[in-house]
Amino acid sequence: MANDVPEASKAEVAIVLKKAAPILGIDGSTYHIMDILIGLSRADDWKAGNRPIVAISNAKLAEYTARSERQVTRCIKRLVEAGIVAYRDSPTGRRFVYRDKGGEISKGYGLDFTPALVRLEELKGLVEDFQARLNSEQEARRAITRVSRAIVDVCEAYPEKAVQWATEMAALRVMGLSLEGEAEALEALHAQIIVEVTEEHKLTEMSCEGDIAVTPNINTTPQNSHDRNNKRARSNERDIYHKAYDRKAVDASTEKKSPPIRPDMRDDRDKKGSSSVEEIQSQVLSSVSVGLIRSACPQACEMANSEFRTWPDLAAAGPTMRVMIGLSEVAWVEGVNRVGRFAAAAILATVLEKSARAPEQITSPGGYFRAMIDRAVEGSLHLEKSLFGLADNALRNGQPGA
Repeated sequence: MANDVPEASKAEVAIVLKKAAPILGIDGSTYHIMDILIGLSRADDWKAGNRPIVAISNAKLAEYTARSERQVTRCIKRLVEAGIVAYRDSPTGRRFVYRDKGGEISKGYGLDFTPALVRLEELKGLVEDFQARLNSEQEARRAITRVSRAIVDVCEAYPEKAVQWATEMAALRVMGLSLEGEAEALEALHAQIIVEVTEEHKLTEMSCEGDIAVTPNINTTPQNSHDRNNKRARSNERDIYHKAYDRKAVDASTEKKSPPIRPDMRDDRDKKGSSSVEEIQSQVLSSVSVGLIRSACPQACEMANSEFRTWPDLAAAGPTMRVMIGLSEVAWVEGVNRVGRFAAAAILATVLEKSARAPEQITSPGGYFRAMIDRAVEGSLHLEKSLFGLADNALRNGQPGA
């Protein structure tokens, strides 16, 4: 297959490899090393007829990633076993690249990404199937939550049958069904409950059979507006108040003025409010818009396969971007709980964009994300400055979407 290598750009292969990382079992330090190796390769080496070879020693990789050389060796072996990198070392075990005057590799030894180029279409298919499965599971979770709440509401409305319906719903939960199967079973149970309630309602309705047709007597005589106003039903509160105090009701106020807030109580309230998630999220996003994030993070948009048109779109892409930087689900949920899902998604998109542009500068994207969350909680994070800087660099480099 070495003589039939397809042509693809470096950005295209990098995006596909990062999306396929969870499928291939690449995470943590292995993902970090793969990101650095892709960043160190030249864009011209990915063209047809060339080989994307990266000549870097394990010692230098260990220095970049703050890991031991033995761990770096194991990570490279995992990349080779995943089928995206091949060993191309010299007979002496050294890695080096000689280039001609045109910049093309005349002789090179190192880590070769040619297997990733050959398997590009296969990896794209795996990524599409993986994304479809994630979307299906997400829709199933939403359906389970929605239908479960609807069944609980029906149980509250019909307490005489609540025990039966709650038992059936609990039985479905312990059957070990998949998310899609559980969603379908709950929807079928909800439809059955609605049918039962509707039929019971129809049986209790009065029948009109045998009714006598009577012409309705409708008085259409216009009434004087003055008499109608006098006979209009209204509260006697004003009359009582007028008789009791010999004043009009509009002059009296039933409101009681609250005592002035002491300075110490006001300080306590300010401290409590400053620690709320909503206030932290508002402070972080006070000068940030979705359009700014979309312009500053074009590579993050492409990796997450989303255009970031609205805040819910950005939040929905959070789990996907989390996988791209190798962030654990626990750390992502903790960040959402501390600063809000919109602010956490904006910070995550910024980290993903920075790590995609300069992987050698951010040794641990997950730790970078946690540090930004801590700064947001402390009130010292200025996210708009980072985004404006990213947008300016993207505009200068002519990246699409900037």
